[in-house]
Amino acid sequence: MKRTLLVLLGLVMILATVGAQGSQEPQKSGPVTLKYAFWGNPDAIGVEQDIIKAFEEKHPDIKIEPIVSGYADYHTKLMTMIAGNMAPDVMRIDDYYFYDFIKLGAVESLSPYIQRDKIDLNLYPKMGIEEATVDGQIYGLPWGTAPLYMLLNLDVFEKAGVALPSLDWTTKDFERIVRSFNPQKDKVYGFAIDTNYLSSVLPHIWSKGGTLLSEDKSRYTGDSPEASSAIQMLADLYKEGYMPKDTINSGNTEALRRWFSNGTIAMMSGSAQEILAIQKIEGIRFEAWTMPQAMNSKNTTVFKSNTISISKSSKQKEAAWIFTKFLRGVEGEDLYVRAKRFPPTLNIAENWALYLDPNLYPKQIKQNSELIAKEYGHTLPLRTGYAAIESKVIPAVQSAMLGTKTAAQAMADIRGDITKIIETNSK
Repeated sequence: MKRTLLVLLGLVMILATVGAQGSQEPQKSGPVTLKYAFWGNPDAIGVEQDIIKAFEEKHPDIKIEPIVSGYADYHTKLMTMIAGNMAPDVMRIDDYYFYDFIKLGAVESLSPYIQRDKIDLNLYPKMGIEEATVDGQIYGLPWGTAPLYMLLNLDVFEKAGVALPSLDWTTKDFERIVRSFNPQKDKVYGFAIDTNYLSSVLPHIWSKGGTLLSEDKSRYTGDSPEASSAIQMLADLYKEGYMPKDTINSGNTEALRRWFSNGTIAMMSGSAQEILAIQKIEGIRFEAWTMPQAMNSKNTTVFKSNTISISKSSKQKEAAWIFTKFLRGVEGEDLYVRAKRFPPTLNIAENWALYLDPNLYPKQIKQNSELIAKEYGHTLPLRTGYAAIESKVIPAVQSAMLGTKTAAQAMADIRGDITKIIETNSK
């Protein structure tokens, strides 16, 4: 899917001018229909339908036509629509790909609308606005902004007699805890990682003091001694049997969720959506934690957003803006939080009362989420070509874990490819 998406990104670049020309057509008067694209499972689709219904009741002159698919195929489908000059009016974009959409000219700057309507940006998480801003222009409103937590299975820790880490734990603490479990004897592993996503790997690089890209994101730094040592640490834990052998072969979060839920692993990284899925499993006790940190920096827990944007080619931008404001305003957020779609993402403290269930774990998600946002969060090094960069790094990480190369060799071998991606996408 990622390879197909990368090909489509190139195709849309060629056709971007066509989409921009289409945006010059006049807007219709009277009732309008907006196409709204998003991803989701059946439960998520139901929440979106409730929000659409509430919006249409408040704005009877604007109808919403949903365009939905599963996440795996979503961005490929979205790119195909844009390439065919059939872009939706409003679309959710994972910030992994957001900068590519901006470079292609596929999304409209919302800054003029925000300034005109005096939208209070303090309502939104700072990191979400930062991810949506390019060259001083805001190209979308944050959606689903939340940490990627380290999830701890409390029952597994207690049964093994292993103490929980503090929120300020280090990478040394992480390695010690993983090695505290005895999988050869108990068939219980300290940790498992989904190696298909950079967002799972980067916290470990950061915890060793390394980076993937330079601060201005113009140079590859993933072959530094610090970054390579983090990959080698994961590789050693895997090769020595402290992670399930199927960790790499499974390649999906469903397998990790199953292992976590049945007590096979003590720790895994997980999003707010993973938390919702695990909460449906009766009797599991778990917590949402910070990621292990470097000695001189707490900022190692990914704090990631997605974005609701308006298509540059939309012929109904005013109506699209009205819907976007509702979707990512107080009313839309209220509906998302009540439905437990994600934890509160706007800076409205009262919304936690709508989200929290005292009978469900994780019990500390509110305070830990707020602490991550204030003290422990780290944005991803997003830029144009990020998906292409990820497509080179992930196989390198996997080759190191499988032992076909050392981490230093694997990360050094992709320098040329990533440098070329950066140069190509900087023009």
